[in-house]
Amino acid sequence: MYMPPEMLRFLQQLNGYLHYQNQQIQQMDAKIQELMQEFNQFKDRYKEPPVIRNEYRFDLLKVEKLEGTLNIGINPNGSDSSIEEFAVGQSLDVPPLIEKQHPHLYPGIQQQVDDYLNNGAYDSLKGLENQYNHPLDDQYRKFIVDDVKKQIDKRIREYLKRIHPEEARAEQVPYIQQSVFENVKRDIEKTFETFMTNLLRKENQSSDGI
Repeated sequence: MYMPPEMLRFLQQLNGYLHYQNQQIQQMDAKIQELMQEFNQFKDRYKEPPVIRNEYRFDLLKVEKLEGTLNIGINPNGSDSSIEEFAVGQSLDVPPLIEKQHPHLYPGIQQQVDDYLNNGAYDSLKGLENQYNHPLDDQYRKFIVDDVKKQIDKRIREYLKRIHPEEARAEQVPYIQQSVFENVKRDIEKTFETFMTNLLRKENQSSDGI
């Protein structure tokens, strides 16, 4: 079949163009596959860490006397952020007799503890973060401090209940207030430390299980 030179030249050009387009498509497909592989590698490398629930609460084990030792620990299985009852029939909501004798004592301790929780407590947490090389973000710190705040009133009252009303003379009130505050502050700092060690242990266990 005779084909004019112009038509033959056109078909050759068309074939060359189609061949070029096919090469471009193959290159684009290879590039897409390469990008998909890089994306999957990036996703695996920066996979979101597992969420670790750390529910905790004050666990009061022993109170000897005001200037004695108050041992506490973290209970990761507890869901209620409250201090345990100390004896059958004992209600922590009943104000100690010393509050009736000195009505300004309890609010004074509350204010001291509140000031500490709003300022010094965050410094204590950051110090523990540096010590254990495990930084927390601001929201996590606030969550921990806010949870502790919910438990403080009952803790203060339990210390006050350990003071015999006859020993709570007016001249002793400043000492009592400072002593209770220091004990509560110590409990808070001990709770922060126990929480951090518990958090690290849980994360290590989770990493080992992956």
